[in-house]
Amino acid sequence: MGMKGISPVIAAVLLIAITVTVGVLVSSWVTQWVTTKTSQTSSDCVTHTNYKIDSASFSTTTNNMTIIVTNTGLVELYGFEIQLQNVTDINFYNSSNPRLKISPNITETNPLREQRSAIIILSMEDAYHSNLGNTADRLKVLNKACPSFPAETTTITKE
Repeated sequence: MGMKGISPVIAAVLLIAITVTVGVLVSSWVTQWVTTKTSQTSSDCVTHTNYKIDSASFSTTTNNMTIIVTNTGLVELYGFEIQLQNVTDINFYNSSNPRLKISPNITETNPLREQRSAIIILSMEDAYHSNLGNTADRLKVLNKACPSFPAETTTITKE
């Protein structure tokens, strides 16, 4: 008698069963890994993010908003965004906006480290932005490292 193998139907069923089992194992591992990583980042943000706006001033001479931010927490900050608000308007300016200049140059690879400060200058030369700067009553500074944790002030000096 000749050798007999398994039928093609049984082989297909076995291959599908093995594939589904491996898929479930990988999916379970990836889900657990992603959950751990995201909760760790959120936890780090909650416990270690702290930064403050030391000063915010609008110069009517240069039409620039100057903001000094200090990182007092352990999380390294980057990707600053400004939210400027008055009674009628709310405007956002992110770090890629040409109106926004940050010194020193803060990036993801060169973040604002603990106990360091940055100067953010927002150019508001046209009439609309100049009026917004002159009437602003609330300022928030956000960052990409922990976007849920802004620094905020209602003290904006007009010069």
